Amino acid sequence: MLPAQAEGLTPSLAQWQRTAQNPLSPNFSLPIEYKFHGGAPDGDVHIGSFGAIMPIRFDGWNIINELTLNIMGTPGDITGIRGLPQPYTGDGHGGSDGYAAGLADTYFTSYFSPRINDEFSLGLGATFVFPTDEPSRELGSGKFSIGPAVMLVYQTPKYWTLGLQAQQIWSVIGSAERDHVSQMIVKPTINYNLPDGWYLQSNMEVIANWESPSDQRWTVPVGVGIGKIFAVGKNAIDTRIEGHYNAVTPDLGPTWSINASFTFIFDELD
Repeated sequence: MLPAQAEGLTPSLAQWQRTAQNPLSPNFSLPIEYKFHGGAPDGDVHIGSFGAIMPIRFDGWNIINELTLNIMGTPGDITGIRGLPQPYTGDGHGGSDGYAAGLADTYFTSYFSPRINDEFSLGLGATFVFPTDEPSRELGSGKFSIGPAVMLVYQTPKYWTLGLQAQQIWSVIGSAERDHVSQMIVKPTINYNLPDGWYLQSNMEVIANWESPSDQRWTVPVGVGIGKIFAVGKNAIDTRIEGHYNAVTPDLGPTWSINASFTFIFDELD
């Protein structure tokens, strides 16, 4: 949402910063993201994500729907990443040296978000993971999973946006040859806004794979990034890049990552 926006006027960069940094804003958006995970013993992982955030607006509350398709390339035997809860070596269709690439698991999350005020947003809902990769390959979990999701966002009038997302998924059905999934994803986010649409960000994805041994369970990244909002008529484009070092990671997990994203954000429709 764009607080304090006069009817018929184009949103300012400061207003677009607030919208881009609040995933519960009732604005249709199209995020495109690339993640590179490096330092894992068996090789690097590339993930390209293409998504759509589709709000359904009601009087006083909204439903925020997030759909994400993922294209992955991995050598297998990698864990510590969302979508790869356990190390697994599949058949690597067509790849060299067992390397596999193609469509990975698809994520869908839906939040019920009541209207509270311009500073605080709350979302409660559920996450669904669809095994759109073939179960015999290492590009996903091989399981259909579901679980609860919650999101809290606090925005000060000018500089800060603080957020927390948490999801817990459990596998329900899927390949009998693949392990049961119990994965928690917690994403604390800190944004500090600068002039002219620039901002600093730390968006860390903490992962716990509860089916793994206690010393192989956690991935805890530490990092920082920078972003820039560009106004395009009544719409906007949000660009950002961020690097992380994994302070805690499984033996077969990556030790660092770089994320870059490009998001089209559309003004609210009347």
